[in-house]
Amino acid sequence: MVDSIKAGTIAVATECAGEGKTVIVIGKLATYTIPCTATPATTYNEIGLGSRKQHVPITVTASVGIHWGLSVGWRAGHKPPL
Repeated sequence: MVDSIKAGTIAVATECAGEGKTVIVIGKLATYTIPCTATPATTYNEIGLGSRKQHVPITVTASVGIHWGLSVGWRAGHKPPL
């Protein structure tokens, strides 16, 4: 669990391979369900934070037989969706 995240942008890249799905939960900020196929594929998402967030657990749940990888990054600044 991350103790706190400053205002800015969280970038989440997920790769999975195998038949099924992977569910990524970024605390109360976002939940992504990613379909997985036999061919490895990468999904990229961003979350804009206007203020600091406290206690942000990150969890991954995948179907049996799924191989997955997760990368989470942060950068200053964010732009709200248009």
